[in-house]
Amino acid sequence: MNLAHNRRLIAVSLGHFTVDVFASMGPVLLAFFSLPMGLSNAQVGLAAALFTIVASAFQPVFGWFADRYGSRWFGAGGLLWTLSWLALAVTVGKSGMFLLFMVPFVLAALGSAAYHPQGTMNATDVGEGREASGAAVFFFFGQVGLGLGPAVGGLILGRAGPGGIPMLALLGLPVAWWLTMVLRPAPHAHAPAGRQPNTKDAQHLALGVILVLVGLTALRSWANFGIVTFLPKFYQEKGWSPESYGLVTSMLMIGSAIGGIFGGPAADRWGRRVIVVGTLFAAVLPLLFLPLVDGAAIFVIAALAGALMGASQSIIVVLAQALLPGGKAMASGLTLGFMFASGAVGGIINGVMADSIGLTLTLQSVALAAFGAALCGLALPSTRVRAPEASLEVGQA
Repeated sequence: MNLAHNRRLIAVSLGHFTVDVFASMGPVLLAFFSLPMGLSNAQVGLAAALFTIVASAFQPVFGWFADRYGSRWFGAGGLLWTLSWLALAVTVGKSGMFLLFMVPFVLAALGSAAYHPQGTMNATDVGEGREASGAAVFFFFGQVGLGLGPAVGGLILGRAGPGGIPMLALLGLPVAWWLTMVLRPAPHAHAPAGRQPNTKDAQHLALGVILVLVGLTALRSWANFGIVTFLPKFYQEKGWSPESYGLVTSMLMIGSAIGGIFGGPAADRWGRRVIVVGTLFAAVLPLLFLPLVDGAAIFVIAALAGALMGASQSIIVVLAQALLPGGKAMASGLTLGFMFASGAVGGIINGVMADSIGLTLTLQSVALAAFGAALCGLALPSTRVRAPEASLEVGQA
């Protein structure tokens, strides 16, 4: 059935969009409050990292529950949780007290942790050979949300101030209601995500692939989270307005969304390793030159870097679902959680580096992480899915 008729996929994807619009406002909110709160780069990196660590650490737990008890309340509940706590964080942030802002800001991450595993499980449940395409659609909506979030947040902060954010959160209520109508209250009858090897050689091969995937994921996440977290701060220090540094960050994330929607179907057609390695190698140069250019070229290079980095995200999740034991939501939670956690650790390191060597060299250093991720990808086994016709048309919900 065509994508437009797959109600479950569209519902979880729209919810993903809404969750990520608000989650991606974090760096812009931190840049906005950094002056009145007197935050250092290390504090900005720590705050962003804590949000990410909480969002990552609890994803496997929520995935385990979603596999067994269904996804309905983890979808709608996770969405409402994130919106509510971020609205509260912005409200109390006007006091200028960093710790008072941090508590609801970090708690908001639990909603993201609850939403992503069940959403990925539903998105990849679209038919064998089309998993990467279904995941690409889901992550496309999320990446568009991530792309628009900084621009929308910057616009609202610049025009209406922090009080405009809670009003925007009300728009998520209809999406949460739709999720309760569409998602299943009962557990999915999923087979284990990973196939159990029956020889020692197969076990060693699977372990080797998992270790390669771990290295690839960690380095890619370090590069991705590093550029997203500190790009707004970089341009804020150059004197840009919230609207402007929100827009350039959005161009990076919108590019990531476009890359992801092409990367998934391309992997289903031509093989996952080819797309992962090729796009990560190609991302190195735009990441390296992004902090050095001026004028309109900034927006073009940001979009290009985002597209090349974003192309591999859905592919990595599908690879993990095929390798890791347990249900799809559990495997998705483990993978996305590790993505978030490794990116958060990189964010802490980048924050300390920025205070020591400056933001320009720190932002350029993420190109090395992308290069390392591409090298890890070379060690992945060659994969070519049996359904070369896989596209944005996905199976019926």
